[in-house]
Amino acid sequence: PSPSVALVKVTEENKVTTASILGGLAGLLVGGVWVGAGLFAAGSYLAKKEDSDVSKALKGVASGSLEVLNFGAYLNDKYAVTDKLGSAISEAVEGAKTGSGSDSAESVTSFIDGAVDAFRQADKEIDFKGTFGTLAASASDLASQAVEKVIEANETYKITDQ
Repeated sequence: PSPSVALVKVTEENKVTTASILGGLAGLLVGGVWVGAGLFAAGSYLAKKEDSDVSKALKGVASGSLEVLNFGAYLNDKYAVTDKLGSAISEAVEGAKTGSGSDSAESVTSFIDGAVDAFRQADKEIDFKGTFGTLAASASDLASQAVEKVIEANETYKITDQ
């Protein structure tokens, strides 16, 4: 067996990114797209504050979420859940092929095999995990910068005082 490696490393940057994503998901579930976008931006901004209790709370929740994700990956590696699920589906398709003898089962099998191969090839070229991580971190950083600019503009032009 190969040594287990965390799916997502628990770093400060990943905690901030996860805090903003969790805020966005919570807002999306509770209030829709606009609330999700607002909570994503607020979570990103608040999580980057260094001496804030809210920041510590958000980073704590984010850290716990990353640990849960990594534990799920560990369990998947240990018990080969996805491998067993994949082989069960393959066995079911093979059983349908031999039982019915129809061309439709073979066309379904070739379609599934083609889709799996295409996904694996795309993952090799694109690196979905790395690309999504970079995209999420960049979006979190941009959201935090946008909130900072809004706060600066409010302090300069006193918009909320009018």
